[in-house]
Amino acid sequence: MKFLWLTALLCVLCVSKSEAQSVLESTRSVVEKWIEARKTIAEIRSDWIVEKEILEQSIAAFERELKSLNTQLEQVDSGSNQTDKELAEVQREKGALRLASDELKVSVGKLEAKLRGLAPGFPAPVTEKIEPLFNRIPEDPEETTLGLSSRLQNIVGILNELDKFNGSLSVVSELRKTEAGAEVQTRVMYVGLGQAYFIDKTGEFCGYGISSPSGWTWTVQQEMGPAIAKAIGVYENSEPATFVGLPMTVK
Repeated sequence: MKFLWLTALLCVLCVSKSEAQSVLESTRSVVEKWIEARKTIAEIRSDWIVEKEILEQSIAAFERELKSLNTQLEQVDSGSNQTDKELAEVQREKGALRLASDELKVSVGKLEAKLRGLAPGFPAPVTEKIEPLFNRIPEDPEETTLGLSSRLQNIVGILNELDKFNGSLSVVSELRKTEAGAEVQTRVMYVGLGQAYFIDKTGEFCGYGISSPSGWTWTVQQEMGPAIAKAIGVYENSEPATFVGLPMTVK
């Protein structure tokens, strides 16, 4: 609720009645799409956690049963018919366990590959935070010695950090390059994972950034300076709460 209130707070302009109505309708549409995206992320994350727990429990059950059958086999005459039956059952159980493990490996590998593909579009602050987890993703899923359980925990950890960042506003200091190629220290306000606004201490070098699968695109727009400075001030409580209008792109 805090995030939705802050987003609405930043999206209303002090303009004419007809223009204000247009802005309010646009803002409402943005908020609805935002809520829908958050709901989808939550559902996917919830379904995956449940599936992970079921698969781990199934594997554990297979291992316990296999251990029990092996113990029984040691106590039975190897030449008896009973032993042959139990040995056949062990082989079936081993086959089922191997099949479940192979299917889980494929699923985990696909998730790891998807995260790698999305990584260029992550905001710099969250990229730095998840770097230790991201570095644990194996280069080759077929050659890794990392267990499936550890790989799943790693994926869940990355998704948790992404979801946390996506549900909040963040203001950080970053170096941005001017059109002349000079690096300037700026304040950057990230609105979730896909949108950001930047401004330097003079207020003259400012603009916005949009995330894409290939990375972030930053656009200088000098006339946005006062609004960006005001929005950051409101966020940091150095300015009184007020409505600030900033453009936002929703894909």
